[in-house]
Amino acid sequence: MSRDVNMRSWQKIRKDFPVTRRYTYLANAAISPTPRPVVQEILKFYNDMLNHAGSRWPDWIKEMEHTRDLCAKFINASSDEVGFTHSTSEGMNIIAHMLHPKGAVISNELEFPSSILPWLNRGSDIHFVKSKNGRILKQDISDAINSKTKLVVISHVQYSTGFRQDLVDLSELTRKHGLFLIVNSTQSLGALHFDVKEFNVDFMASNGHKWLLSSFGIGTIFVKREYLENVTEFHPPFYSQLGQKERDVFNNSKINMSATASRFELGSPHFCNILSLKAAIEYISKIGINYIERRILHLTSYLVDKLAKLNLEVISPIEEEKWRSGIIVFKMQGADEIVRKLERKRIIVSARGGGIRVSPHFYNDEKDIDLLIQKIRTFI
Repeated sequence: MSRDVNMRSWQKIRKDFPVTRRYTYLANAAISPTPRPVVQEILKFYNDMLNHAGSRWPDWIKEMEHTRDLCAKFINASSDEVGFTHSTSEGMNIIAHMLHPKGAVISNELEFPSSILPWLNRGSDIHFVKSKNGRILKQDISDAINSKTKLVVISHVQYSTGFRQDLVDLSELTRKHGLFLIVNSTQSLGALHFDVKEFNVDFMASNGHKWLLSSFGIGTIFVKREYLENVTEFHPPFYSQLGQKERDVFNNSKINMSATASRFELGSPHFCNILSLKAAIEYISKIGINYIERRILHLTSYLVDKLAKLNLEVISPIEEEKWRSGIIVFKMQGADEIVRKLERKRIIVSARGGGIRVSPHFYNDEKDIDLLIQKIRTFI
C-alpha cells in the first residue's frame, strides 16, 4: 500500500471518530473515543433488549464465543486460553490469587497500581527494580532474581514513560530461571503488535477502553493452556455458574469448573461490552495492527521532531525504536496547569510521569500535532 493510499485511508477512517470535530484528542492512553461501528453494535444490543428482551440469549451466547475467538486470534492464542473480565484490575487480581503462593515477585517502580495492588493485597514479597531514564532493563531484572523469585509482573508499555518492554528478550530470561511472566498489556493492545506465543507470555490482563477503542467494563485475561489443565492448583478466587463446565446444568451439590479460561468469568455476561469489544477488534483487524503500529510511530516521531525544535526534553525512551510506543512524555514547568489550560482550548492530553503525556492513535493526524505544538509554544 503506497503512502498516498494510506493517507487517503486515514482521512476516511478519521470520519468514524466524531470527537475529532470537537477536540484535538491526544489522550488515547487514558480513554480512547469509541468509533461509529462500535457504537452501532452497542445500540443494536440495546435495541434487542428493548424489543426482544431475553429471547436473544442464545444469540448473545454465540456472539460472546465468537468474540472470544476474535480476541484469541488477535493475540495469537487459543480460544480456550481467553477469558472475559471487567477490567485489567480484575484480571490481575485473578492472576495474583492463583500465583501468590508460588513465591516472590519482581516488578518495577514505573508500574501502574493495577499491576501491583493485587499482589500487595495478597502479601506477596515484591522487589521493585528501579528504572534508568524511564527504562526497565533486562539486566537489572536479572540481577534482582534470587532463589525465592518465581514471578515477573510487568507492563508491555509503561503508562508514565511509554517505554516498550522487549518481551521476547525478557521471556528468554524468565524461561531460563523457571519464572512466570505476567504481562499488563493495557497500553499496547490495539496500538502495537502483541503475540502471546512470540512473547512467550504465561499470563496477561488488559481492558477495552484505551487503545482497543471499546468500552468501560470489559477486559480480557490470557492463561497459557498448560496451567488451565491444572484445575486444582490454578483456580479462580470466586465461583460462578458461568464458569461451570456445563452452564445449563444447575447443580448445587458440586463444583465442576470449566477447564478453559472461561472458568474465571463471574456472573451473567456483560453482553453489551463483550459485543462492543467484538466490534472494536473487527474494526482494528480490518485496518491491520501492523499498519496501525506504523501509523502511531509515525505520529509520535513527528511529535518528537516538533518538540526538539522547541528544545523541550522528552522523557520517553526514543533513541531505540524497539523501546518506542504510542506514548510520548515531555517535560514542562507546571504540567498539570498546562494540561488544564489546553483542555479549555479543547486539546486533550494528560499529565503523567512528571510531564505532559501525548498519546495519538491512528485516527489522529499531523494537524492535531501541529495544533498542540502551536499552543505549547505560547506557554514557553
